[in-house]
Amino acid sequence: MTRRLGMFLILTLLLGLALGCGVCGLVGRETGETPSPVVEEIEEAEATEEVEAIEEIEAEEDISLSSVTDGLQSLDSYRSRLRMAFESAAGGEAGEWTVEMDIEYVRDPFAQRIVVQGGGMGMTGEGGLESVQIGDQQYAVFGDQCVSSSINGGETMGVEIFEPDDIIGGLEHARRVRPDETVNGILCRHYVFDETAIAWTALTHAEGEVWIAMDGDYVVKYTMEAEGLNPASQEEGHVEWEYEVRDVNASIVIEPPAGCEAAGSEFPTMPDATNVSTFGNMLSYESSSPLDDVLAFYQQQMPAEGWSDTGHSFISESSAMLRFTKDGRAATVTLTDASGTVSVIIMSE
Repeated sequence: MTRRLGMFLILTLLLGLALGCGVCGLVGRETGETPSPVVEEIEEAEATEEVEAIEEIEAEEDISLSSVTDGLQSLDSYRSRLRMAFESAAGGEAGEWTVEMDIEYVRDPFAQRIVVQGGGMGMTGEGGLESVQIGDQQYAVFGDQCVSSSINGGETMGVEIFEPDDIIGGLEHARRVRPDETVNGILCRHYVFDETAIAWTALTHAEGEVWIAMDGDYVVKYTMEAEGLNPASQEEGHVEWEYEVRDVNASIVIEPPAGCEAAGSEFPTMPDATNVSTFGNMLSYESSSPLDDVLAFYQQQMPAEGWSDTGHSFISESSAMLRFTKDGRAATVTLTDASGTVSVIIMSE
């Protein structure tokens, strides 16, 4: 009996201590006991992180897009395609056209290929236009004619081709939709927009979508159908376009257009040739060598490569014209000295 009473007293004491500690804790909170500085810092940090996370999510819920090509230059390589179609409100076949632009890009060593085909945006015929730049050499193909030129000091041969940003303007507050999607193998945030997001042209109605790469924030895909003023031709009608980027950082090899690399290569050129251009059967360039040295070069090299001097040459202090024949063909070499720079033009027929 005594032993049972002792155990009962011990259990009663333990229970009282437990309840007492609980009450102490409650009393401490109810009386406004100040948390320790360490607890305050932890709670403040957690609150800050939560606010920043909420702000980041809210910021991603809509976007303002100024350019569809921003960020592409930092990629090692890519291919992109832009397709535009337009149907005039006035009707008729003349008011309908489609233009397609394909771009291949390699950052290092730099190379770029652009092919434009279609019957709008000033494009005519089936041949379209092809422009290729490999390092400091540029090629342009118009139909069956090829123009090749070296680029010096950033100057190009003057071939102007519109870019996607010239057609597709920016967006204001496109709305994010979930879930995120993978497009062309790239994880993207997905946004939608209507005519209220477009300020760069007058559209009465528009429905569009845009996908932005999670890694790199560049546009992977952009589609739109709209009614109103076509930004490309300033005509009223129905507009459709689709732009997308694919093969990001893939192995891409860009070569000169077929037939361009060989154009003009049958003729010798001075070692110091600059601004080299070819067009069909014509080769032109500039040399800083004296006129006499350039003249002697062609008097020696043309016969060495199988061209026979016709004997009907003209030579003066500031210019020269040499005529050669080979296998039934004729070639004329014209040299002109202008302020210490010799202009060389070779034409064959």
